[in-house]
Amino acid sequence: MTFETPSVGAVILAGGESRRMGTDKGALTLEGQRFLDRVAGELALWPERLVSVRAPEDAPACPGFTPVADRFPGCGPLGGLHAALSACRSDWLLAVACDMPLFRRELGEFLALFPSPAADACVPVDRAGRVHPLCALYGKSALPVLEAQLRRGDYRLTSALDRLRVRYVPLGHSAFGDETVANINTRADYLALLARRSRIPMAAVCGVKNAGKTAFLCGLLPELRRLGIRTAVIKHDGHNFEPDVPGTDSFRLRQAGAEPVAVYSARRYLLTARQAVTPEQLAAAMDGADLILLEGGKQADLPKIEIVRSAVSAAPVSDPAGLLAVCSDLDCAPAGVPRLALEDYAGAARLLAALVK
Repeated sequence: MTFETPSVGAVILAGGESRRMGTDKGALTLEGQRFLDRVAGELALWPERLVSVRAPEDAPACPGFTPVADRFPGCGPLGGLHAALSACRSDWLLAVACDMPLFRRELGEFLALFPSPAADACVPVDRAGRVHPLCALYGKSALPVLEAQLRRGDYRLTSALDRLRVRYVPLGHSAFGDETVANINTRADYLALLARRSRIPMAAVCGVKNAGKTAFLCGLLPELRRLGIRTAVIKHDGHNFEPDVPGTDSFRLRQAGAEPVAVYSARRYLLTARQAVTPEQLAAAMDGADLILLEGGKQADLPKIEIVRSAVSAAPVSDPAGLLAVCSDLDCAPAGVPRLALEDYAGAARLLAALVK
């Protein structure tokens, strides 16, 4: 008897309650894109594409993916996986949690090489020996085990692995790093992810207009220097500032058509250009710094310290998941986010030092 190549579909597990994060993990952003959209983009070529949700009304905007509501509501990923396997046409499903923003299409294609009649699941194992059942392949043959466990009230996916025939796939034998199967479960996980996406750790000091961001930075920088952290600053300006003073040689050269223009001496240089640029692109030129702070950027995908001054605002405007701390004269920090006094520069420096390390 020959083993025919099975059909493989894909499902995004997006029906969790995000209790530890405190906000919808699929809606978190990295490099300007929702986690959910990043995973969906990597799964766009699978012939059958599903997204598991708690209930039909909870279905997120995810073009090209068919929502599948839990048949056993409130049972976590196990319930979502069971519902997707019950609804799918494919022999196997590649299940990927929506909180895996570094998942890659090629990893899914690699795992799809391992299904066999002797297995109900193919599950990757990272280099530390951790099993990752939320980025794995599951066959239709797993359904009876999953349903029986749900009816017993045991909602742990790891318990299901004990009852299934599992083919474990070591990532150490592949070209894929462990980060491709990493879940972002907590605010600390998210902050660490944001910090390590740039060559040099970056964070933002943000707030509404006139919150005192520049004054805060001027108090913070000496504290960072005392901790031995070399800090560069990028300032966002909402207006079209003019860096070249009329009458200077650099101004005349730019008016004549030079773009960009650089001026340098033995101790400093200045480069000006009329073009759009991102903080990350500017950061790439800041060699020698241990930390880069962006003044502003309340919507940036960076860890943030937000200044909330009662004279101008009453609450933070940033996504709580990305907040390192709120510095305020009000008791307005979201749950789980440290609140510092407006002039607690030393406390803010310690939080940033931990980020650098």
